[in-house]
Amino acid sequence: MARDYRRGTPIRASQKRKQNRSCVWWFLIGTAFGVLATNILSARHSDTSGSPETAAKPATETEKPHAAPNFRFQEILSDTQVDIGDSAPPPPPPAPRPPPRVEPNKPAAKPQTAAPAASTPPDDTVKPRSGTYVVQIGSFGRQADAERLKAELALLGISTNIQVATLSSGRVTHRVRTGAYASKQEVEKIRAILRKHGKDSMVYPIK
Repeated sequence: MARDYRRGTPIRASQKRKQNRSCVWWFLIGTAFGVLATNILSARHSDTSGSPETAAKPATETEKPHAAPNFRFQEILSDTQVDIGDSAPPPPPPAPRPPPRVEPNKPAAKPQTAAPAASTPPDDTVKPRSGTYVVQIGSFGRQADAERLKAELALLGISTNIQVATLSSGRVTHRVRTGAYASKQEVEKIRAILRKHGKDSMVYPIK
């Protein structure tokens, strides 16, 4: 037997120990793999055995018969039916008619009468006799102006008249005159009164 002179132990004894140790390690590793494989197989078996049950559950659930629908439509209709009776309610009375409209009597149309033609105011003068004098105080196109002057002269005590004359041009004039006077003295006396009150005058002899 060879010896290890440095350590002083035989070489074969050490090799046998190493072989024994390696066999123990391989045994332990094989045992561990066997246990692991057994656990994996048992776990797969439990999964496969449980899955059919879970898969069968929806099938059993779907296979449950549906409850028959409860149709109560006829019962509801029978409960809600109203007994109308043989006779219908009487119709409502007709609405009262409004009284006939009475139109007021229209006034009879008045016959149209022709408007009176415009007439010239009457001449209220007395035509003086020849040989006398007439004093004219004013001449106006409007009769209202002539009437106003006549009223002013009446306040002065002078009696006048309005003479309406148509000129050659066709214009109508209203002349305010006083007289006739038989003498020039009477004429001058009247003109003096008129001048005193700011009135102009003209003398016309009557032939």
